Amino acid sequence: MNLAKSIRVSITAALVLAIGISGVANGAAPTIDPNAVGKIEGSGATFPWNQYKDWFTSFTDENADTAGTVASLAQFHTSNSTSGLVLGYSGGGSSTGISNFFGANRRTATQMFSGTDAVLTSTQRASIAATDIGTKYSVIPAITGPLAIVYRIDGLKTTGGAKATLRLDGNTICGIYLGTIKKWNDTAIKALNPSVANLPNATINVVGRSDGSGTTFVFTSYLGKAATTAQKNCGMHSNFTSSTEANLDDAAGTFTPVQTSPGTYFAAIRTANGAAAITGKSGNGGIAPYVKATNYSISYVESSYASKYNISTAAVAAQSKRSGAKVYLQPTTATVAAALAAAATVEDPTNPSTAFVQPVYATGVNSYPIVGYSWLMFYHDYPSTVTLGQVQGMIAFLNWALTDGQSSMYLYKGYSPTPQSTRAAAIAELHKITHNGVVVWP
Repeated sequence: MNLAKSIRVSITAALVLAIGISGVANGAAPTIDPNAVGKIEGSGATFPWNQYKDWFTSFTDENADTAGTVASLAQFHTSNSTSGLVLGYSGGGSSTGISNFFGANRRTATQMFSGTDAVLTSTQRASIAATDIGTKYSVIPAITGPLAIVYRIDGLKTTGGAKATLRLDGNTICGIYLGTIKKWNDTAIKALNPSVANLPNATINVVGRSDGSGTTFVFTSYLGKAATTAQKNCGMHSNFTSSTEANLDDAAGTFTPVQTSPGTYFAAIRTANGAAAITGKSGNGGIAPYVKATNYSISYVESSYASKYNISTAAVAAQSKRSGAKVYLQPTTATVAAALAAAATVEDPTNPSTAFVQPVYATGVNSYPIVGYSWLMFYHDYPSTVTLGQVQGMIAFLNWALTDGQSSMYLYKGYSPTPQSTRAAAIAELHKITHNGVVVWP
């Protein structure tokens, strides 16, 4: 399928194509000034990075420059910004993406949008509002995906001699990160894995993100929901003071997932428990190869990184039980879809409030328990620091990503589409974008 050709042939054909593939009647995609050149870049979350890079490649391939003079989408390049439009994304983590959003380079070619897997805090919203951005920006769900609990334990076997898959639940994962569970053959882990013959008497090398991370936000959302009341949401509440708490004896306050590095957040409590410090690595792309190379290690990554690096992934206990017994699930397309369908959300994920909770620990025996949204942030008005063509190009790409890009042929392994019911609201936000005060896509 060539989207650019479809649009050039007929606006009606583009509309039919968008409805047929996505179920969202978004209208004809915006055309682009035929002389448009330059970068269209963003930064932030690494959770969706594999998907974004894949989308950039697919969209650019289908809309490569044809040296025509008629306004269309066919003017994207992979690297030559002097001849056409170039899509790019630098990662850095959700905190970086958010801080860049209102930083010195805001609304320029190198900072036209940001990625985050974490919900904006009141402080972050206030920082944005204090700039010339004000409240004129949108936060739209771009993609969803599960986190995989990844580990390396060489030679792990079942009692029958086959390769074993580790089983874990919220309480046990919480204990590992708190430092109350230090060895792989701890009784809590043994209890979940009766068919594993050789859990080693080895210290668990606990790994977490070292940067301010939206992936960590999804992970801590899960820990807070999946750990028992006795564990006080695994410390993910307002009465837990990051990096200074030595236990979980405070009464649980308001549930508050964090982006803070686990090595910082749990530093004092691990010291009090006699556990070694958490090993910190930056980005999903930093954690995955480290776990792959390090025996007895465990961490969390967006599941596409587990597939990319061929790392063992734990089966994680679902919230719901079957006939009173725990059900252990791997992150798959089906289990993620079940979780999204079952998630009890109080609002649409478009422009989520500070109280929005990721769809973690959803009910249902087929609902994988660690699933999150990844959002894209963009401004409502772009000044003359970027051209109209660059803004048109960004809108065209985002519109495609929310329609055609959500179909299976464009999804990178380990990611899932946003629910169809959310896409119309997300696309409607694109119509709010202006260039020098003039609406770009009426």
